Amino acid sequence: MSNLLEEIEYIIAKTGYECVNVSLKNDNGNLKIQALIDLPGGINVDDCEIVSKAVNKFLDSNDANYNELNKGRYYLEVSSPGIERPLFKISDYEKFTGHEVRIKLNEPVEGRKNFTGVIQNISDGKIYLELTDGENACLEFANIKSANLVFRFNQSNTKNNNGRR
Repeated sequence: MSNLLEEIEYIIAKTGYECVNVSLKNDNGNLKIQALIDLPGGINVDDCEIVSKAVNKFLDSNDANYNELNKGRYYLEVSSPGIERPLFKISDYEKFTGHEVRIKLNEPVEGRKNFTGVIQNISDGKIYLELTDGENACLEFANIKSANLVFRFNQSNTKNNNGRR
C-alpha cells in the first residue's frame, strides 16, 4: 500500500503541487483515495481537476499492479486541505512555526490530550508550543494523533454596516 501512496505523492509533486497527504479509506466496500493538495496562495477547482486527471491516468493504467485498488472499485477525491489545514509530517510543523495549532495526542501529557498554542520550535522529534494560557508544552511528534492549524477570524476584516457584513 505504501508504494501506491508514494506513487500518487510523486504524481502530485510532478504536476507542481504540494502533496499535503494521501490516504486510503474503505467507503461502503469501495476504496476512497483522498489527496490533499496545496500551493502558496491556495488552490482552486481547476487545480484539483489538473491533479485528479494526472492521478486518474496513473491509476487507470496501473490498477492491476495494486491489490488495494479493489479491482477498479475506487474513487479519487482531490481537495484543498482547507483553512484549518491538518499537519501530518514533521516538516509541516517546521513550515508553520509561529502559527497557532490544535493538537490531539494518543497518550496524555501532564494529564492532557488536547493542546492549543503557537509552534515555537521543532527539535529532535519534539514540538514546542506556547499554549494559549501562556504555559509551554513539549510534545513528542510520535505521540500526536492529529493536528491542524487554527483559524481565528479577524474582526477588523469585517465591515460593520449597522450589524451587517
